[in-house]
Amino acid sequence: MIGLNNSLLKNMKDLYDNTILIVDDSPANIGILVSLLEDFDMKTAISGEDALKTVFNDNPPDLILLDIMMPKMDGYEVCKRVRADERSREIPIIFLTAKVQKEDVLKGFELGAQDYITKPFDTHELIERVKVQLKLKMQRELLKRMSEILEKKVDEKTAELNESNLKLEHANKKLLVLDEAKNQFLKLISHEIRTPLNGILGPAHVLSEMIDNPELRELFDILNESVQRLEEVSKLALEITQMQTTGMDMARTQIDIESIIEKLIETNLPNANDKHLTFSTSFLPKASIKVVEKYFTRCIQEIIDNAIKFSNENGVIQITTTIKEDQLILIVSNTGEVIPADQIEEIVKPFGAGMQHSDEHVGLGLHYVQTFLVIHGAFLDISSSKEKTEISLIFGMNDGIKTQATEAL
Repeated sequence: MIGLNNSLLKNMKDLYDNTILIVDDSPANIGILVSLLEDFDMKTAISGEDALKTVFNDNPPDLILLDIMMPKMDGYEVCKRVRADERSREIPIIFLTAKVQKEDVLKGFELGAQDYITKPFDTHELIERVKVQLKLKMQRELLKRMSEILEKKVDEKTAELNESNLKLEHANKKLLVLDEAKNQFLKLISHEIRTPLNGILGPAHVLSEMIDNPELRELFDILNESVQRLEEVSKLALEITQMQTTGMDMARTQIDIESIIEKLIETNLPNANDKHLTFSTSFLPKASIKVVEKYFTRCIQEIIDNAIKFSNENGVIQITTTIKEDQLILIVSNTGEVIPADQIEEIVKPFGAGMQHSDEHVGLGLHYVQTFLVIHGAFLDISSSKEKTEISLIFGMNDGIKTQATEAL
């Protein structure tokens, strides 16, 4: 049983065995990228035509870093042709571009790109985004192999039941259930091929309910944990990109702060109870703010999730709203590990190294919060001491904020 797990895992590529195709009409830019990504196998192309020849040969790349502005055939056209061909439509594409207009970015996503990075780019961010897309690709390949194993086992069982002339009625009924679940799973796999990020968790849910083979269960648990983390990072990264490109133009609604936070507290109670944590709240009467509601909700969820994750056992998470100097301040505080002062600035950066002091995984949660606040003209303040760590969201009173006192006026 363990042998099957080991066999599949051994057949998976090491992350740095993946091949990256760098497409840019500037040899100088290619040289810089080759130097930064020296740990990976690489191919290069200085035109769209050369890129397509490389993609459609017998040894295609695992990921494409694609410049948009190139003569004759630009990056958009290259992306379009790569996505149109069955041989290459699953290759992740990251646009590298100096074009920062939201229309240009959205066009890239519409054509099938997974991500984009603007020039000049942050070296660490570039490498981490490349790693995320390669890890997602490897997880999809592992999931596909698991489905093939499952399908083979179902077929073998079907043959056995046919030979016994349906004498094992109970086993046959079980097979029919399994076969139906398998068909649904394969449909989800097909959907996942078209939309990778949205399609991974569906098959995983189906597998969770239908796998009773110990060797597949052990492998599934390994896969599921990785997929959940990668899917969450990808979702955060996508929403951050959406906020950065279209957030300023999105419709805002007047939302009741207390109502949303109380619902989030209720949702997070099971995780808090695992550490014997309690919530303490104090809200201004009828405090509301005009924001993009889904981003606000996700923003507070990220802060509460961090507070639970980094709180000491039996601690208290305090959530309050207050008015100070014509500003509405939403404060979430907890007692736990102290964040060094020199790392506070780092933890709001994408994949900031500062998070590693308290978690083995770097993340995007506080960068998501920072991005949300920027598009709403608000500010983030973080302080940390032995007594408590406090995260404050500071909104100006001219940003659609209302309280019972302002309504009376």
